[in-house]
Amino acid sequence: MNTTRRTFVKKTTFGASLAASSPALQAARPADAPPNVVFIFCDQMRGDAMSGLGHPNARTPNLDRMAREGVLFENSFVNGPVCVPSRKSVFSGRYPHEHGSLTNQGRPFLSWSGNMCEYFQRRGYKTGWVGKNHTYERSEIKNLDYASIRDREPFRAYNGTVPPHWHADVYWPEEDCYPQVNSDHAVDFLRKSKDEPFFLHVSYFDPHPPYMAPADFTSRYISANMQLPEYVPPGALSKRLEEFSHAMGQDRMTRADLTETLRYYYAQIEWGVDKQVGRILNTLEQEGLADNTIVLFSSDHGDFMGTHGMVRKGMFLYDSLLHVPMIWWAPGRIPKNQRTTALAQGIDFFPTLADMSGGSIPSDLPGRSLKPFIHGERDADDRVIYTSAGFDDLDDEQLNLTLTPEDTKADPRHTQVLEKHFDPKFRSKMIRNQGWKLILNESHPAELYKMDGGRVEKQNIADQPQFASTRRTLENQLAAWWKW
Repeated sequence: MNTTRRTFVKKTTFGASLAASSPALQAARPADAPPNVVFIFCDQMRGDAMSGLGHPNARTPNLDRMAREGVLFENSFVNGPVCVPSRKSVFSGRYPHEHGSLTNQGRPFLSWSGNMCEYFQRRGYKTGWVGKNHTYERSEIKNLDYASIRDREPFRAYNGTVPPHWHADVYWPEEDCYPQVNSDHAVDFLRKSKDEPFFLHVSYFDPHPPYMAPADFTSRYISANMQLPEYVPPGALSKRLEEFSHAMGQDRMTRADLTETLRYYYAQIEWGVDKQVGRILNTLEQEGLADNTIVLFSSDHGDFMGTHGMVRKGMFLYDSLLHVPMIWWAPGRIPKNQRTTALAQGIDFFPTLADMSGGSIPSDLPGRSLKPFIHGERDADDRVIYTSAGFDDLDDEQLNLTLTPEDTKADPRHTQVLEKHFDPKFRSKMIRNQGWKLILNESHPAELYKMDGGRVEKQNIADQPQFASTRRTLENQLAAWWKW
């Protein structure tokens, strides 16, 4: 889909009226115009997957540059472990149980009114969207001034022989693959939008599975050199995670399976994310837009990617799936080479972008502006963050991994289990601060973790008497946030 709102407005009376009244559609840009906004979002990138953060497997020179020239949030978390609830939270500024999607099955997507894109358009911004949607209803896309929507390449389609750790080299020419096509369209939008303030969302599919990249990139990574995280068995956290690992066949993955998957994952980040971010930053500089543009980079959720001996995602509220990168880049507007340990969450993106661009923050949003932390006016505080999800329990049939030749003609086993697990039959919710995390599930026992500033849950201590007081305090806070 590649359309513009200007094309749409010529065809309707409503559009004609809107075109006449919207400052975003007028040619001249006043000298005191607000700064542009470029919001770059990738899909399924862990928060630690950057070479600048010391990750042994990652190669991210452009993201590292962003961090050196801007502000990095080390403790940024999303409000859902999969695409739809997380993306809806980011653009609505509301928690999943407020916008109605606890899983990827949650519908409808967002309407136009009251959400981030409409907010910027009302302020006179030209609005553009490139890449993956999974956020707004298709009928609402026409409200954008420019839209170029696509998801995954057709060659990534699932089939019955794909293992849960699927990876392969890309066999299309790089210039035809969607990461480059999305960047081409984003660059074109930037070059044609100099005369008016703009809000551009660039949404990349990568590094979402299947983990794929061109051989020029995958050949730079050697499986034997990939370093796995410290192994914490799924059973140390919950029976639910242990059952899911078994149902996905991931408890049968060898070390070679894992390291080969890691090789493709980090190659995909370098190609499908980091290289593309570099193109956008370079375009902003080449076109003289960098000194009047705020760039935000983040991801909609993470990936197990070796943690607990697993890969991919699931309906779990663990840090490997919730911790994401967040980098702010605005030359001359914010400090350089700064990091903050302040806790941030997806619902903070909307109020922060509003505040950073000089606008008023909608008063009914539950998140907060991170501007004081970006400018170094505040240090990390005692804030807590909340996350929620829906899930279904696995039955005996799903835990039986025996496949017949007939089964492989249908959906692959890992897709069946994943989709079943995404059914929002039960609910889970989490509260997290710098030191502690509590997870409550409707059909499973509570989980309590002592985080101590870390991002890996190592042992569920919910039933240990010496931590009863901490558990009660967190339970009360969770109950006040969302009553079941």
